[in-house]
Amino acid sequence: QQAVVDQHYPGLVFQTDNEGLRMTLEGDFILEADCGVATRIRIRIDFRSNYPASEPIAYDAAGHFPTGLDRHILLDGQFCLWLPPCSPWDEDDPNSFLRFLDEVTVFLERQLIYDATGGKEWPGPQYRHGKYGYLDFMLSLLGDNEEHFQALFPVILGHLRPERNELCPCGSQRKYKRCHSDLVKDIIHRIGRERLTKLFEDAASKESAGPKF
Repeated sequence: QQAVVDQHYPGLVFQTDNEGLRMTLEGDFILEADCGVATRIRIRIDFRSNYPASEPIAYDAAGHFPTGLDRHILLDGQFCLWLPPCSPWDEDDPNSFLRFLDEVTVFLERQLIYDATGGKEWPGPQYRHGKYGYLDFMLSLLGDNEEHFQALFPVILGHLRPERNELCPCGSQRKYKRCHSDLVKDIIHRIGRERLTKLFEDAASKESAGPKF
């Protein structure tokens, strides 16, 4: 990681606390506009105790930008880079850390564009925050078909468990195993059963209940 920083982001410095139990990376990201004017933005990256099993967390270390969900910066300055299921982080990929830093650069550039355009529209793809972002994500995987999503939502939550040879709940008249079975499994795998339960435990207690957008 030190070699990656030295070569690509020399303005950042690794630091540890007195006990050596907590490691951070802090310093200036330097973004240069086409006109040659550079903008320095001080950021901090925290590494969790189980790194690299979990990805780092990036923060606006000096409060360069206002906080707010419209610009995907939480109240403590944390950057909301992506919805967790969309994260490209791969602990087994040696290029994941560089890719993460590059994504932070893209995020900062979008912040500058957002300011330059008067904050009218976020200049990039985005999901809503909290459970609504997960609803948007699941809906997108189902081809933005709200009727199918309403029918399959109880299956995703585990409130309805169709057999593989039963007709798919979506109403296609095809067997579940040849219709949405694999896609439902993929959604559950990418989000995680525990997170789904935590987010939507009150959203659908019966098979007929659907997602509330």
